[in-house]
Amino acid sequence: MKKLNKALSITLATLVSMPVLADKLNIEDFSFGGRVEARGVVADSDFDDKSRVRFNGQGKHQVNDDITAVAKFEFELTQEDNSADTEVKNNTRYLYVGVETAYGTVTYGTQDNAVTYLTDFTDMAEVFSGSTNEYITASGDRAEDTILYSVAKGDFKFNASANLKATENGGGVMVAYQLLDHVEVSTGYAATEALDTEADSSDVYMVGARYTQGDFLLSGLVQTGSLADADFNAFDAYAAYAFGQNNVNISYNYYSADDQNNIDINYVAFEYAHYIDNMAVYASYKVALSTDTSAGHGNNDNADEFQVGARYSF
Repeated sequence: MKKLNKALSITLATLVSMPVLADKLNIEDFSFGGRVEARGVVADSDFDDKSRVRFNGQGKHQVNDDITAVAKFEFELTQEDNSADTEVKNNTRYLYVGVETAYGTVTYGTQDNAVTYLTDFTDMAEVFSGSTNEYITASGDRAEDTILYSVAKGDFKFNASANLKATENGGGVMVAYQLLDHVEVSTGYAATEALDTEADSSDVYMVGARYTQGDFLLSGLVQTGSLADADFNAFDAYAAYAFGQNNVNISYNYYSADDQNNIDINYVAFEYAHYIDNMAVYASYKVALSTDTSAGHGNNDNADEFQVGARYSF
């Protein structure tokens, strides 16, 4: 893998159009990787292929004693089976540049939002977790045209982001604190104004905590706010235990908005994963509770889902 990274880095340096820059480029600053993942899911008695490939690269270059330039990209290819047509879709997960200083890091592009650090408290399973924060752009895992500022000082972390996309302005803030050796708490706020519609602005208040003790992890996230003109409440919980090269976990996701039953989320999921060096195999089972519309496909919104997968990372 080191030889592959070296070859890719040399290729990148060769492609730099300015010879002077290429002469100064340190290829050791760059790293490349990715994953190949075969996944299949059964929901409502239907089988669907969810396989995907990801390729990423990231680098740092020290401009001077005070400033370090940073950049990252990650693309994902998925194959969607649509009756007679097989379509390959490309998704840009990350594509940003920025600088690191003693006063924090500032980046711009397609990247995490400010509150992503907080929502990751419960978005930890291989498959079924972290389902409740994607309806508002500013609280989603990632967003386009985003400026992110982050700083960490001792046990304290602070993030602030602004979403500058023409049709979806907004942003968020997040504060996290390592309260005890095994306990971290966090709170955040995010808001989005959909400028291309007549809908009201959306916002969300979040409070989360996680407890780690050896191979055991327990975390929870509470959310409340408004989605357009509908008030909503949400709750995530995640518990996991690792032993040897194995991990077993259980997650619970709940989301309910007034007068919008079509987006309700209410499920509990169980998962087992086994890790061997760069390989991972896992099986996950999601049990739909009452009204649940989170099924990835199928004719029944309130469908249980079973997913198995194998992943090779490089």
